[in-house]
Amino acid sequence: MSKLLLLFIRIYWLIPKKWRRKCLFKETCSAHVYKTAKEKGFREGIHSLKLRIRKCKPSYGFYTTDDGKEWVILADQSIIDRDLTSL
Repeated sequence: MSKLLLLFIRIYWLIPKKWRRKCLFKETCSAHVYKTAKEKGFREGIHSLKLRIRKCKPSYGFYTTDDGKEWVILADQSIIDRDLTSL
């Protein structure tokens, strides 16, 4: 099953980037899921896909702390360092 998931991702990568939605993360969602599925198998790959779909939505916000550090609040309300995003 993981080979099928990896094949779907490779086919997705054949679509020109200008036609795909821009990913919020530096490591794109498809690259992250591909790596996870290749290393840990189909079940973990699907799980990481579900988590990324919940986080990678246009509804995010920025937060700056008093010391100037920038954070991104994702759609699922988790908070990550802005350096981890492609923004």
